[in-house]
Amino acid sequence: MKHLLLLLASATSLVFTSCEKNASAPQVKEALLTKTWKRGIQDKNPPANPANASFYPVQSCEQDDTFTFAADGMVLINQGATKCSQNEPQTITQAYSINRATKELRINGQKFKLLEETEQQIKYSAELPPTTGFSSLIFLLQ
Repeated sequence: MKHLLLLLASATSLVFTSCEKNASAPQVKEALLTKTWKRGIQDKNPPANPANASFYPVQSCEQDDTFTFAADGMVLINQGATKCSQNEPQTITQAYSINRATKELRINGQKFKLLEETEQQIKYSAELPPTTGFSSLIFLLQ
């Protein structure tokens, strides 16, 4: 009988300890704000692309540029060691806004459609005129 009561007490305590509410997981930061980004050349998630799209042709002088998005709605763009023009400033700060409900990203007033926001890649696109033969131009940050 003593063993039965001990077993019952152990089982009861196990049930109560396993039913405790888990502390809510810490909220993950918005991916856009988690790191300094560089222009991407190879898409890490092609299935997320719109039909008939083209990719922004990253110039060799842009490959070392970095983008740091801040929570205050400003993005710091560092032109890196290789500039496309010697007259370019080393850094540029531009305003940005993001609306995840409508999937709209605006950078320096220009409107883009946010296609993907993960910790590995930010993918956004701009609509192109029909005369180009493409529906949109895709930009990658990785």
